This record gives sequence, C-alpha cells and structure tokens, in this order.
Amino acid sequence: MRTDLEMAALAAIVRHGSLSAAARHLGLAVSVVSDRLTSLENRLGARLIARTTRRQSLTEAGRLYLAEMQPILAAIDALETRVRDLSSVPRGTLRISAPFPIGRRWIAPFVGEFVARYPDVHLQLALEDRYVDIVGEGFDIAIRGGPAVESEFTGRLLCSTRRVIVASLSYLEAHGAPESPEDLAAHACLVFNGGGHFHADWRFGRGDDSRIVRVSARLATTSSELPVSWAVAGLGLTQKSHWEVRDHLDEGRLVTVLDAFEPDPASFYAIHPVSRAQSRLLSLFVGELAAFLKLRFAS
Repeated sequence: MRTDLEMAALAAIVRHGSLSAAARHLGLAVSVVSDRLTSLENRLGARLIARTTRRQSLTEAGRLYLAEMQPILAAIDALETRVRDLSSVPRGTLRISAPFPIGRRWIAPFVGEFVARYPDVHLQLALEDRYVDIVGEGFDIAIRGGPAVESEFTGRLLCSTRRVIVASLSYLEAHGAPESPEDLAAHACLVFNGGGHFHADWRFGRGDDSRIVRVSARLATTSSELPVSWAVAGLGLTQKSHWEVRDHLDEGRLVTVLDAFEPDPASFYAIHPVSRAQSRLLSLFVGELAAFLKLRFAS
C-alpha cells in the first residue's frame, strides 16, 4: 500500500476526529480508511491512535509520526501539483477562504468567471468571518486583511481600500457628530469582533500621526456586514471599508464623519502556504484576481 495514502488517512482521522468523519472527507469507505491506518501501524510496529468505544487519541508514537509526516505530505502535494501544472491547460482544484463582504461582493463573481474561462478547474469558496487554519482545514488560499503573514505562508497584495467612519443623519441629528476620535467614547459604536468582545480597535491618522483608539460598544457582532445595517438604522457609528458603504453614501443613507482623521488604506492579501508557491494554477488564480480587484478598487 502507498505510504502517502496511509499518511493522508492518519492525518484525516486526527483532523476530523473519527474514522467515519475521515472517510466522508476522503470520499472512501470506513473500512478502507481503517485498513490504511492498520497497515501503517503494522509496518511501523507501533500503535498510532489509541481507540476506545467513546473516543480516540494519538499515542506518543502517533504524535511524533504526525508531526514529522506533515512536511512530507506537503512536499508530495507540491511535487504532484508542479507535475500536473506542466500541462498547457490549467486544471486542478483550489479551495479558497474569504471574509463575507469582499467574498460576496467581489471574490464570488470572479470565481464564477474564472471557472468559465478554465473548464478543467474546480474551485470551492468558503465565506467566513474568521481566520481559518489554512493547512489544517485544507485551504489553498485565504483572502485576508494584512499585512501580517506567518513565516510558513506567503502573501500577495490584492487591493487597498479607504476606511471611513459612517453614521446616519438621524443618529447625528440626535447625538451630534464627533469632532475627534476621542469623542467616540461618548457615542454608540457598532463593532465587528470575532472574539465576542464589546470593543474594537479602530485606526486613525496616517504615517507618524497614526494611532489606535479602542472603542466600546453596546452592539457587537461576529458578522462583518451587520454593523453597516445597524448604522443605516440609526443605531450608531461604525468604521468600514469605503466600498462596503459606497452605495449607502451615494444614496444619502449614511454620511462620513472624522474625515480629517482618515487612516491609511486597508489592504487585502492572498495568503497561501510556501509549499504551494510554485503551483501554476494557484499563481494563475491569484494573478488574475489581483488584476480583477485592481480595476474595481481603482477609484
């Protein structure tokens, strides 16, 4: 039996928590996954997973083997990808993660156009307002706000966009407009916070004048889109990318405040493992996506 298939079975069992879940993920029968694990354990002469009727966990040998085999699987995947990429016709599969707003507005339409141009390509797009575990969850690319990139990943700048503070006229008429970022302490701020906290760090100013102001909120959400709806409803102020609120600004549902303190633009990057850097399909996708977004964010 191929060692890489046995390794992949072990990794899937650990990642998904059970033989049955691993089998569903791999598209195999439970018996096949079990046989691959047993074959690997027999050849190594060591039990890798301790199983009981209720749970399973890695043994000490299993933890060691899993840690050492992950780079090997990544290298095999990268090599096979490079060989497949020798074909003149782009083909293969990409799994992409993106935040809801930019994913729904821009990434999803681009993905549709991309697969129409390259019929031998399969793409899966996950829209989630959280930082996914790129390797652990099997993603090839994650679209993220920058600029921080961990050492095992590489990133390409896709686009930059203005950040603005907005509120409805009805809110400003009732509560007045803040004249400085510090005035936000007396206002109802509407925050997106994936950690479940009632605060957020908003950036103001540029260059040497740049600073972070932590704002508190009575309304917080794990949805990056909901603060815009709340602002339109007159419930407070929120800081968003300009493109997210452009239609509301154009139609008068929202107005900007604190324009003199507008921060440096926010940037989005395509992040992917260093091991995939030579993938022709990944490079093609990221390059065309960057060109697509550059046109949309030019204004």
